[in-house]
Amino acid sequence: MERSENRAKALRGQLFSSELMISLSLFIATLIIYLLVWNNLHNSYLEEQNDVRMQTLLIGISDAMVLSQGDPADWESGAGANANSYGLASAHNVLSPAKLYAMQEYFASNYSGMKEKAGAAGYDIFIDVESTDGTVIYSFGRLADTANQSVSAVSTERLAMVGDEIVKMRVQIWRTKGPSIL
Repeated sequence: MERSENRAKALRGQLFSSELMISLSLFIATLIIYLLVWNNLHNSYLEEQNDVRMQTLLIGISDAMVLSQGDPADWESGAGANANSYGLASAHNVLSPAKLYAMQEYFASNYSGMKEKAGAAGYDIFIDVESTDGTVIYSFGRLADTANQSVSAVSTERLAMVGDEIVKMRVQIWRTKGPSIL
């Protein structure tokens, strides 16, 4: 009788090890799938948070350019390199041609420094001003290649005046997708 009990225990041990292998394989496969899904969801969340941050910065930069004269208010007269902030307005929604020209010159000579002082640190920026017929009057910064799938860009358009002419100012902030800067 003892021999048949030992044989039954030996058979159960073999059955148990195959069940363990199947269970362990299923557990590992489930864990891998869970980690892959979690990673994709996490990356999507980070991309969405970065887009929200870009939108917030875009609104702030756009407001500063159209509504503020900058600090100091006469930064275009030579103190531009040492300015605390840049604004293109001579009055609310009235852009100063002198400030637009100075901003264009400063961006051409020191793009990275200007984008940081404009408030777009960590991103690239492009600003242009065009007349009602679509002619670009001023442009500065780097325009995003929105056809490239790895580029994430947000932009806004504002109406303003330059002299007696109504113009459209477009501000674009963009980045190459990748690790989050949050």
